[in-house]
Amino acid sequence: MLKYILLGFLDYGPMTGYELKQTIDNSTGHFWHAHHSQIYTTLRQMEKDGLVSSVFKSSEDALRRRIYTITESGKKELMEWLDTPMEEIQPLKEDFLVRMFFSGKRDPQKVLEELAIQQKLHKSTSKVYEKMQDAICHYGHPQTGNLSDQQKYWKLTLEMGIMYEKMYQEWLEKAIEVVKGK
Repeated sequence: MLKYILLGFLDYGPMTGYELKQTIDNSTGHFWHAHHSQIYTTLRQMEKDGLVSSVFKSSEDALRRRIYTITESGKKELMEWLDTPMEEIQPLKEDFLVRMFFSGKRDPQKVLEELAIQQKLHKSTSKVYEKMQDAICHYGHPQTGNLSDQQKYWKLTLEMGIMYEKMYQEWLEKAIEVVKGK
């Protein structure tokens, strides 16, 4: 998946690995996280596969930065992937739910404490998403100009995140009631 995320962002315009990491952290990272090491390893492999090319450029601060650009082959692979329908649901991996599943032998007070921590975390994430929703209209990669078509899809994924957080918070409330025995 990371390969397609990187191709997608490079399709907007050339970027360094650092810029890609920052872009991911502020967008797709909310539903698909990647570490620096994964990004650079994937970029090297993509370059070997001919999906991206790179050049070193010196900047005003005397640092040499590697700038990655999507190739025609990379654009073709991205479009083939985008045009191939996903025909199955991806399994959910949720560490907290695994913990809850096996919590029958735990002290209920400790479970309630953990549920309260989760509430705080999900409320915090909701606030981040609300701020993103306000800012999404003003976002744009400097080299791409008007991204109104793209923004429509960015907004859809953000709305999914907002709805997910709302559902999760409702479930946490219910879980607290169940653990309390209400």
